[in-house]
Amino acid sequence: MEYAFKIHTQTRKNIAGLIKSLPENELLRIPAKHRNNLLWNIGHVVVVQQLLCYRSLGLPIAVDEAFVNSFKKDSSPAVWQTTPDIEFVKDNLIATADKFVEDYRAGLFRNRSKFPMKLKMVYGITLATLEEAILFNNTHEAMHLGIMMSLKKHVAEDF
Repeated sequence: MEYAFKIHTQTRKNIAGLIKSLPENELLRIPAKHRNNLLWNIGHVVVVQQLLCYRSLGLPIAVDEAFVNSFKKDSSPAVWQTTPDIEFVKDNLIATADKFVEDYRAGLFRNRSKFPMKLKMVYGITLATLEEAILFNNTHEAMHLGIMMSLKKHVAEDF
């Protein structure tokens, strides 16, 4: 699993690097023909990892329910009542990745067996183990990195 965590950590670093120098208005802009913005995608990868790899196993998650509701599947920044704290979202991108690796190495996930979980999205698969969830999460985060790369181009074109 060490290599899977290396990919996870690097994907998070790539996301952080992608948005590092962007001003707030670019993080929040929803380009035409898109449903979400860059900030939503960042928060979304944090939330999915927390729900998939912690909550599904009965473990506490690192973010509160308001954060989950802002970034969970089928949510959208178009309906946010208030904008989530941008620095908090960015900070949790790396912090939750680091904590995940630490928790796994410390054995936090041992003897947890709430899986299987069926994913209804485009994959149509069932996850039977935490290790499978980690591999799926890497795929999910890589997909969102690609979306963020596209969004960044569209946001820049809007100016």
